[in-house]
Order: sequence, then C-alpha cells, then structure tokens
Amino acid sequence: MMKSVWKKAATVVLGASLVGGVLVEVPNALTTTQAQASVKISYSQYQSDISGIKGALGKAPTGTQSYVADALPKPNDKEAYQPMGSFDYYLGNLASAAQSNTDTKEQAAENLSALVATYNVFKNRLTSGEQSQLESMANKINGEIATSNVATGYWDIGNDLSGFGTTLQSAVLNYGNNYDGVGSKPTKKTSYISKLSVKKASKKYVKVTGSAKLYKSAKYARVHTYKGNKYTKLSSKHTFSKSVYAPKAKTVKVTVGNYSHGHFSSVTSTKTVHVK
Repeated sequence: MMKSVWKKAATVVLGASLVGGVLVEVPNALTTTQAQASVKISYSQYQSDISGIKGALGKAPTGTQSYVADALPKPNDKEAYQPMGSFDYYLGNLASAAQSNTDTKEQAAENLSALVATYNVFKNRLTSGEQSQLESMANKINGEIATSNVATGYWDIGNDLSGFGTTLQSAVLNYGNNYDGVGSKPTKKTSYISKLSVKKASKKYVKVTGSAKLYKSAKYARVHTYKGNKYTKLSSKHTFSKSVYAPKAKTVKVTVGNYSHGHFSSVTSTKTVHVK
C-alpha cells in the first residue's frame, strides 16, 4: 500500500513540475534570437536569474541545499554566464549535490523538482533542441522515480539527476556565449539643485533664483528664511525665481519638491546659500 502511495505522489508532483506546477517566473525573459542581437546580458536579467535559482533551490532536500549554499552566484560577476563564471560553478555543484543527496524516493523527487525549476528560470533563452533534450531527460527521471523503491535503489536516478544538471549547465553556457558578459549595474540618478543665487533685492527683500536637474517630477521650490517658508512654481525648464521679505536674512535654504494642501515633499536635498 505504501509503495502505491509513493508512486502516485511522485507522479503527480513531478508531472506538475514539468507541465507548469513548478515554475519560477522570470520577468522579461529574452529569447535566443533576442540574445544574439544584444551585446551584454542586462544587469536586471542577471539579478532576476539569481533570484530565480534561489527560489528553485528551496524545492531541493536539505542536504542538497546545504551542499550548494556557498556556491550561489555572486551579485556582481561580469562573467557570470561564461565558463568558470558564477552560473557555471553553481550548476556544476547543483548537479553533484543532487547525485550525492538522492537516497530515498522523496529526495529524488525533491531534487528533480529543484532541477526542473532551475531549468524553468532559463528555459525561454535556450534553443529548442536544448529544451527538448532537457524535458525528455526530466520525463525519463520522473518515470524512474515513480517506479523506484528501496529494493531497486536510487543510484541510477542520482546519476541521471546529475546528468540533467550538467546538461543544463552546458545549455546556460551556450546561452552566455551569445553575449559579451553582464551589463553594469544602473547608476541611480539623483535630482539636485544645479544653480542657486541669493541677492539683496532691497533693504527688506532678498531675491532667490536658481534651477534644478530633475529625475523625478517636481513642481515647486521651497524657500526658507528666518521668517518661514515661501513657495514658488518651477518653470517648464525647472528654473525658479522668488523675492522674499526677510530684512535680516543672512542665509537662505532652498529645496525642490512638490507642494499640496500645506504639505511639502522634497525631491532634492536642501541647499544653503549666504545672502550677498
């Protein structure tokens, strides 16, 4: 009775993983054709792949997870998809770990589930031939697990799991050969006040003029003196000008942001200028 239950469970769980039950979705995955048209793999795709394989590893038995924990891809490896790169190293270790940690039907099923989920991370960027080969291998292993028991042992299944891992490893390297490494991490652009001038307009007023370089939407400049805050709208070119009543002002602080219903939210840092 126990063998029958195991057989049914393995068939259902692993069948689902191949059909779509164990999918690690990767946003904006590139096809092979698209890959050949680009110079570098985008940094965002690289980070998505790392996140995807981490999720896939969570389906593996604890022994496999412990074995490869230190082999997970590095966050800034420009040659991650090349031979000796992060994915080459990780997938090779995952293949070995799956073989070494397949001593029961449950472990075999979990290792296959993790390997298939890892394959799904890269699937849409592999060639149709590589996809057919890997899916055929997975289906074969799935059938072997369904009919296995303690008497037959799991050595052959472990070898086949390792073979699936190394075949996936080669396919990912083939994908990486279409590129000249991984692109750089995008530099975060920060909005700032690029020009600011404060001069005495009269004995009682100071005139504040300036401009901002914006990477986020902003509509107002806030001018602060010892008399409090005043607000002025930005022009279409992000310039501003405001005369403020402040007879004894020695410094003026300006921040660019958005103002609505008495609430101001800054987009730039505050810039302080001495009154001339």
